[in-house]
Amino acid sequence: MRSAAERAGYFAIGLVYLAMGYVSARIAVLGARDRDHGVLGALRFLLDRPHGAWVLGAVVAGLAAIAAAHLVQSLRGPGGAVKRIGLFVNGFGYAALAWTAARLFLHVRGVRGVRGGSNEGDGSLERAGVSWLLSESWGAAVLEIAGAAVVLGGLWEIGQGLGLSGRLPFRRGRLPRALAKLLTAISRFGLVARGATLAALGYFLIRAAEALDPSAVRTVGGVLDAFAHTPLGPAFMGVTAAGLAAYGVYMAGIALAE
Repeated sequence: MRSAAERAGYFAIGLVYLAMGYVSARIAVLGARDRDHGVLGALRFLLDRPHGAWVLGAVVAGLAAIAAAHLVQSLRGPGGAVKRIGLFVNGFGYAALAWTAARLFLHVRGVRGVRGGSNEGDGSLERAGVSWLLSESWGAAVLEIAGAAVVLGGLWEIGQGLGLSGRLPFRRGRLPRALAKLLTAISRFGLVARGATLAALGYFLIRAAEALDPSAVRTVGGVLDAFAHTPLGPAFMGVTAAGLAAYGVYMAGIALAE
């Protein structure tokens, strides 16, 4: 059974991805290029809704809870080294997302000025970290390994979405058969879309390491922009955005699965 902290966290992640998919899909359909999207755009969208401060505050709490749960499990929980490393990486990622949401929620200086600017505004901290890393003699190698790990994680999620690895948690005995099938189909689409996004993020990390260029790093919004400039055009970005929203449904489904 999942803990209350994990359930709250999965709901929070699902809400962020639903908002991200909606905002990015509108940008793809309407052709607007000057609006925030990616993680920061999703958080701003939630904040701008009625009672948005309460919603964003709940998202921060949920993300912080699941980050703490995964970090504790990486130190004390059952499982081998690979599982513990995965829990630690997930916990660290959720903590970073919680901090981004908390900065917006608390109106920390430097966040409010992002709106209406570059879509990469939510990547300033990441680029600062990469700049520091590349200034070290060993930094490029570490960044390249990290990028390769992100690519592999993305490929694993694509495989999960295609039914090649792992099982989805929607048991037909616990859910009506039609609902279980629908959630499974939506979730597989979401996993493929998020896996492709993760693989692209890892690719840009590897490029940054090889070129010793922090500006080559992309956020989720930057990856969606890159997808829009492929031969498939904005349609590819729109489909991926819809997939990210589907991943949000998957995350919410996990919270209810057990």
